[in-house]
Amino acid sequence: MIRAWMSLPAAFLLLATCAAAAGPIPAPGMVTDRPVEIHDVLYNPGMGFADFHFGWGNSPPPEEYPRQTVAYFRWTWDELEPSEGRYNFALVDNTIRQAQRKGETLAFRIMSVYKGSTPRWLLDKGVDSVRVGGDVFPDHNNPIFLDYHERLLRAFGDRYAGRPEVDHVDIGSVGCWGEWNTACCGKAESTCRKFYPDPARQRVVADWYFRYFPGTPLVMLAGGPVEYAASKGAGWRGDCFGDYGMFGPRWNHMVNVYEPISRNPAIAEAWKTAPVQFEVCGVIQDWYDRGFDIDRILQKGLAWHVTLLNAKSSPVPANWRGKIDDFLRQMGYRFVLREVTHAAEVGRGEPLAVRSLWENRGVAPIYRSWPLLYRLRAGDGTIAAVWRSRADLRKWLPGPHEEQDVLTIPDDIRPQPYALDVAIQTGVASRRVKLAIAGRLADDWYAVSQVDVMAGRLP
Repeated sequence: MIRAWMSLPAAFLLLATCAAAAGPIPAPGMVTDRPVEIHDVLYNPGMGFADFHFGWGNSPPPEEYPRQTVAYFRWTWDELEPSEGRYNFALVDNTIRQAQRKGETLAFRIMSVYKGSTPRWLLDKGVDSVRVGGDVFPDHNNPIFLDYHERLLRAFGDRYAGRPEVDHVDIGSVGCWGEWNTACCGKAESTCRKFYPDPARQRVVADWYFRYFPGTPLVMLAGGPVEYAASKGAGWRGDCFGDYGMFGPRWNHMVNVYEPISRNPAIAEAWKTAPVQFEVCGVIQDWYDRGFDIDRILQKGLAWHVTLLNAKSSPVPANWRGKIDDFLRQMGYRFVLREVTHAAEVGRGEPLAVRSLWENRGVAPIYRSWPLLYRLRAGDGTIAAVWRSRADLRKWLPGPHEEQDVLTIPDDIRPQPYALDVAIQTGVASRRVKLAIAGRLADDWYAVSQVDVMAGRLP
């Protein structure tokens, strides 16, 4: 860190001016420390590349594919409810445990149309369907289907809503692959359209996710009622990212689907409160082999404020790894502590005012109420006190942020110099956010300053 009696960096001049107007300029006896920014790729919770279930347990080595922090699974309704009312929670629980061992949280989608997704017992109750390849497309408007659809979401919401081990849930379970479309129907398209939920029922299904998964970030597929879901606090997801030229010269998801979505005022602001996510079309090697413009693709992802990319656990071409790493340094959130200012000395039982200046160098905030923490650490490593900041990190959009905190020093700690450390704690035990600064300790706290605690109250 750099400790100096200096003016603030130019990037924070306006912020410093506002702060000075709101209170006195730090007096003599105050210190300002400026941690050194680093430029490493940071593998933080809820952002970066996803660990796709197709490659689960067989991901490429780190030199071929970035480390992942989210395990992304799609399960069929039949897998999750093999018989009426018997829910396969063990499947999800076991996956969560495996993900935790890999340092990952779980994200999932439920599908009702994919390789026998709709349970046979449900169809036998009188739900019409049409055969589409090796699967069937059920009547999503059938009252029986809707009743059991809601029961399914209620059961899994009751068990997993708000759990810190669950990163997010797709608002899926409608249409082919849970993508809110009829793309798998082929010659049965006309019947599929008849069985596809009407707009009113689409909103009802979306409402179930909000009702039964409170406290869990939700993501609506680009084919569904995205504007409605975004208005209620959901993010959005595209499952064919980067497909310029994949299906011919006249049509692609990037221009014909995602561009219009990103221009919708309601959807354009969704990233500020819920994640934007994509899944590559083909794999990145396909982009390389077809001569796609990787820079154009990645810049569009950043412009749309992407937080998570499912690259299907397929190796990244070696010639493009540097570009992918640059992308990882910008997607999601990336926090830099620019300055921390406080009194050089404080008495036991006295308040210590701490002013910190931060910058989010990423393109999105975090979407959980994770706490920013401070602590005092003695020279022998003993932790003397821990405090939670008043900061709401969900509001740390890209750009600078100032926080003002008051830390009351305990009456009974030993008077001596202490390191002042900071950390961002996630909801998962012992997992903390890595900051883009030097000074990281073994437990992912950061040593950013020092304060002398005196025996008595200061005059």
